[in-house]
Amino acid sequence: MQFHKVKFIISLLLSLLFVNNLAYAKKFPAGYPECWQDTKNPIVLDPKSSNQFCPLNSKVGHRFFLVDFTSPLAQAQIDWISGRIFGLTLIKETPPYQKVSFMKIDDTAPQSQKISYSKCRFKTGNKSKFEGEATNTGCEGEKQIKEVHKGWVALTSKFENEFLHLNHKEGKRSLIFEYLFHILRESKTDFTSEYPERELIIVSDLMQHSKRFSFYSHCKTNLELAKPNKCRSFENLLKKSKVKSYIDDRKPKKETLSNLKVTVLYINHDYETRDGLSSSLVALWEDLFKYIGIENYEIIKQLDIK
Repeated sequence: MQFHKVKFIISLLLSLLFVNNLAYAKKFPAGYPECWQDTKNPIVLDPKSSNQFCPLNSKVGHRFFLVDFTSPLAQAQIDWISGRIFGLTLIKETPPYQKVSFMKIDDTAPQSQKISYSKCRFKTGNKSKFEGEATNTGCEGEKQIKEVHKGWVALTSKFENEFLHLNHKEGKRSLIFEYLFHILRESKTDFTSEYPERELIIVSDLMQHSKRFSFYSHCKTNLELAKPNKCRSFENLLKKSKVKSYIDDRKPKKETLSNLKVTVLYINHDYETRDGLSSSLVALWEDLFKYIGIENYEIIKQLDIK
């Protein structure tokens, strides 16, 4: 009799554990590993892999940061960028196991530019607004999760110090259009619509400058002015057949724009604090996004630093 009672209690506990783990698993986003070393979908730990800390057999999401270094940045601008895309902000705005990539815009052609950093954001082990952030005590050790998260933080902080510095050379061109199209079109950036969630964060003064077309001339009411003061419309830009053909030939296909959000962190330089230039430049980019089919976008302006 006693034996049957013990057997019943064990069966009940196992059933409760199974139901609890099943309920926990249902909270996960698609492709999210139930345990960090799940036998079916383990986390990549190889430091040489561009998918370090990512699930081996699934794609949860991708946040791609494109940072423009073609114009000199003041310390206040570096600090603003750091506070927006690194540290606690990166953790609070990036769900666990989503991929995080950084690429710089400089004089390098986008086809030859390398991704500076690419790893998935490892979970903290604590409860947060994100599903699955907390340690799954059914198959994970809290101490181990926190140690791996600490390692991820150390690697990311080291990269931040190397990436954000004041010694970047001023560029002779600013290929913002070209970098945008490159990331959306080229499979080697691993920013495809296979990811159920994608966000491209562009950190830039938005002053496109190339031989094809330059906003330094398009954003002047008088070509004799030393610096831009107000942009003409996007419609006016498209009246130039070479520019229209250039944009049309590089537009991403509609299917490559699914699951996509674009966020622009607009850096103000001194001359861009003029309201006429700032507002017309933002309007120009908004019309570009609409023209190429990007519907989900947000432009956040840096506060004036003077």
